[in-house]
Amino acid sequence: MEASITPFRIANAILQDKDFSGYYVLVEGKKDIKIYRRFIIEEAAKIKATFGKYKQREVLGILDERSFSKVLGIRDADYLRINGNLKYDPDYAGAVFATDCHDSELMMIQADVLSNYLVLISEDEKVLAFEDKVRKKLPDLLLDLLYSLGCLRLANKRFSLGLSFKPEKPDGNKLKINKFISENSWTYLGDEIMINTVVEYSKNRGTVVSCREVIKEKLKEIADENHPAIELVNGHDISQLLLLVSKNGLDSKNKLLQNADCVEDLLIASFDLLKFSGTKLFKNLLNWQVTRQTEILRAI
Repeated sequence: MEASITPFRIANAILQDKDFSGYYVLVEGKKDIKIYRRFIIEEAAKIKATFGKYKQREVLGILDERSFSKVLGIRDADYLRINGNLKYDPDYAGAVFATDCHDSELMMIQADVLSNYLVLISEDEKVLAFEDKVRKKLPDLLLDLLYSLGCLRLANKRFSLGLSFKPEKPDGNKLKINKFISENSWTYLGDEIMINTVVEYSKNRGTVVSCREVIKEKLKEIADENHPAIELVNGHDISQLLLLVSKNGLDSKNKLLQNADCVEDLLIASFDLLKFSGTKLFKNLLNWQVTRQTEILRAI
């Protein structure tokens, strides 16, 4: 359904909406609508999903060609700020704004939504005991355990390794990260096990998967570049791991913890306007408002 919605269709829907004179905020997906619509003045702006940053770019291009300027975009940074990315311009002054970290989930983690999340699903004593056991704070543990997977994702993107990290269909089986992360010791079980897991998951997807030795070599090449974890780790992986930690590390019986999507919803619910106001994204949007002499953000 979403794949069939073209940039032209999205742009035309905006151009034909003659009853609305405010701004349009283009976001990548429906999840982003959940995050940002609470911070936007409804009378001043509408939020619209473009189903990916590439479609977002095309929609903005079409609207620009038709001289429609009452639009801005919010996108996941992904690997935008990774060292060596020639496409990144720190002085960019356009109307597309990137998340502070790799994606919105990581930005929310950095904004300390976990403190609220843990209140909802666990107890202080259990959290302290777990962190004492693993000898790390929970946010650090999540990033450390998923760092190599983040490196593998980047290696796959840069070197076209043919790997898959998400289901073919939305309701398909997700990558089982507990195959290479121990739920007993909460340690990473090593590159070889992770690579084998992802290679097996990637079979029969219509792409040529590189041999394991090449994958291992390219993974090491990325790991040796020492990129910041918050620019590398994927938010969906964070949600998957947080679900495992919540249920099997903190022994949470909360009925809201049905799957990783439910975890994402809980994180979003914990990301209020006050937390959003502490992000660089919020400050960049404020500066844009001043430049445009308009107001679309709710007051703190």
